[in-house]
Amino acid sequence: MARNYSDLSPHDFEVLVRDLLQASHGARMETFPSGRDGGVDIRLHRDGKETLIAQCKHSPGRTFAQIRGQLEAEAKKIGNRFSCRYILATSASLTRQNKQEIATMFAGVRLKVEDIWGVDDLDNLLRLHPRVEINNFKLWITSSAVLGHLLHSDLYRRSSGLVDRIVKRRRLYVHSDAYSDSLRILGEHHVCVISGEPGIGKTTLAEALLIKLLADGWEVHSASSDVTDIEKVWKPGVRQVFLYDDFLGQNSLLDNLNKNEDGRIASLVERIRDADDKFLIMTTREYILQQARQVHERLQSSRALVDGKVILDLSHYTAEQKARIFYNHIHFAELSHVARESVLRDRRYMDVIQHANFNPRIIELVTANFGNSRVKDELFFEYVLNSLEDPRELWERIFESQLSVAERSLLLVLATIRTRVELRDLHRAVNHYEYINRGQRMDLHRLRLLLKKLEGTFIQVDANMALDDQVNGFHPKNRASLIQLANPSFVDYVSSYLSTHPDEINQMACGCLFFEQAETLALWELGEASHAQVIRIAFDAFFGAAPRGRRLPRLAPGHQRLLMAALTRLASVDSCTWVDSPRYYGIANRREVSVRNRHLVMLILDRKYGRSLLREDSLVGIVQELSERLTQIDVGPVQRELPLMRYLSRYEAVEGQVVAARDIAAARLMKVLEDPEHFQAALSIFRELNIKPSRWSEQSEIVLRQRFSYFAPKWDAAEAGRVNDVAECENSLSSLQEALVDFELHESIEPVALADRLSMLQDEVAQDLDFSDEELDESDPGEREREERNEGAAHSGEQPTDPIDDLFQTLTY
Repeated sequence: MARNYSDLSPHDFEVLVRDLLQASHGARMETFPSGRDGGVDIRLHRDGKETLIAQCKHSPGRTFAQIRGQLEAEAKKIGNRFSCRYILATSASLTRQNKQEIATMFAGVRLKVEDIWGVDDLDNLLRLHPRVEINNFKLWITSSAVLGHLLHSDLYRRSSGLVDRIVKRRRLYVHSDAYSDSLRILGEHHVCVISGEPGIGKTTLAEALLIKLLADGWEVHSASSDVTDIEKVWKPGVRQVFLYDDFLGQNSLLDNLNKNEDGRIASLVERIRDADDKFLIMTTREYILQQARQVHERLQSSRALVDGKVILDLSHYTAEQKARIFYNHIHFAELSHVARESVLRDRRYMDVIQHANFNPRIIELVTANFGNSRVKDELFFEYVLNSLEDPRELWERIFESQLSVAERSLLLVLATIRTRVELRDLHRAVNHYEYINRGQRMDLHRLRLLLKKLEGTFIQVDANMALDDQVNGFHPKNRASLIQLANPSFVDYVSSYLSTHPDEINQMACGCLFFEQAETLALWELGEASHAQVIRIAFDAFFGAAPRGRRLPRLAPGHQRLLMAALTRLASVDSCTWVDSPRYYGIANRREVSVRNRHLVMLILDRKYGRSLLREDSLVGIVQELSERLTQIDVGPVQRELPLMRYLSRYEAVEGQVVAARDIAAARLMKVLEDPEHFQAALSIFRELNIKPSRWSEQSEIVLRQRFSYFAPKWDAAEAGRVNDVAECENSLSSLQEALVDFELHESIEPVALADRLSMLQDEVAQDLDFSDEELDESDPGEREREERNEGAAHSGEQPTDPIDDLFQTLTY
């Protein structure tokens, strides 16, 4: 397996050589920063004297001719200082003749040919000591075998954007404590939900887990739109891991409502918990997960969303891990020596590492953008620190000072669309906004030039995608470019930007061409809603918390009628956003926004402003469309109409129509009563909605309660004879107990059969079903390295060195 050593920093390479020496000698080695002791990077100290010295020269991809001068200077510097065994390790490619010439150079320390390690020797040692490669994770995530597997796997054919991002970002990965926690949780529960504030590294952690499992032989899949993507690729008996990134949406609970899949998520989670050959990794913002669990009972009752959750925050990052994050971004950003020196001077990197607002996304953004910032190299440290002090200023500096008016218009339109949009639709949307804003239009050629300029930092372009349009059908020659923002956190900034630019809110509302745009503005307007708090704008959404004493921004007041007018105007317009086809590579499907959820957004906004924005004829139309859907859709989706009916029940003007719609929904649900959840769904129609009962509903609720009292004992006995494992039995028992409580029968009916069955299954469970085996046991490499340094220093009687200082010292060479 050819390994890609170029993705290792000098510090990474030194740690790798040290670990190989420790594995070969069965003894702990001391490490030293480059240059501190003149020719000593690694040392073995035994019985009060030095027994081995090693020097590391990281020169990946270079030949002997290219490093000859560097080696000659090193040999001249150390002369004959050392009398113990001396080892020289380099990541360059060396022939035997090259090694003999190097041995002659280092004759003063009696360097033997067999103690000169080139890249081929390192590969051989890694084969002899595979555990070293596992611990030095950058080697196996950057190996040609793993990268080749990624680039030629089904995952790449389905989701090339995800794979490309993994490949591009692989050099920056740093394992935190959350990495080992996540592996343990996957082993124990098969499901891991990674939540946390934006920018903290949720997706990066998920990607690192994917690469680890891919290298271990797992088949990797990515869900692009909903759980159907997973169901379609499910293979019994095959080890598969599924990634569902931002499974509740990026900005609000309504993103999830558009997917209509809360129940299917809960069912999938429980199914994977029972499958020994399946893992599920999901990411979401923590506050969105809490909102979802409050609104959707199926998510609230799912144990795996609690037991299998990792809340990623700064507490997961030790000081050394934060140091590695900062170090990696500096090292691979190719900053000038002057810029690096501004951080190294007086150990100022510690001010960054220890900053209360330290955030991996901010670090990535400031290092990637510094070359375009027009800030002098000697002020790089001040640029980083100011960005941490007030992160909003970083976006403002980029958005308002580094971009043209046309570029800002393009990005504002893309921010309101939020997800991928086809080039022609984007052109229409930008033109509409530009005409409303400045009375101008932008031709397609100019738009392409702007996209090319902004691609990478701001925009991601998926070229030559085949479109499977539900409206116009599919044709292989129907190909187009799909565009989206590269950094979703920019959407959060735009909401903050508009809070201080009220005129542009009017322009955006009038300039919306698609419902998704108006919906986005409405969600931003709902940012301070006391009930659901649909999104937290700017600081809280992007960086996790607002600076003390500073109020979260929101859209300026007075624009609600314009927003409602836009929502009403666009309620029947085709969707403009696209998602990857779960079946075919290179094909995108139009992502439809259901009529129900369009109406729901309108009602939520109207309710916030005292039900004063929607006219009565609009309300009547919404109820009529609801009733028509209830008579046509399957029983399952009926329950998804409950939020809409709940909002409509507050309008006296349509009270009679809503009562009739409620009765239609209840009648549909009562036709299918096969398990406790069906009974609960039917009961919720009568109990949860604040709707006046009808004569029919009163009688039907009595019938429903009677039927359940007969159903419960029979289902208890039948289900106890069906279930065969602890998790399934627990779920069945919990489902029945919850229904008994809802029907107020928990004191008169006991699920005896399921309780006895659960007790028996628990007694049969083998002790070795604990998945915390050695394969998934990943120790923290930073902790391991720190212990080795301190133990070695204590053994030799020296004071232990600071590993963070040692790490940053390598930036000087």
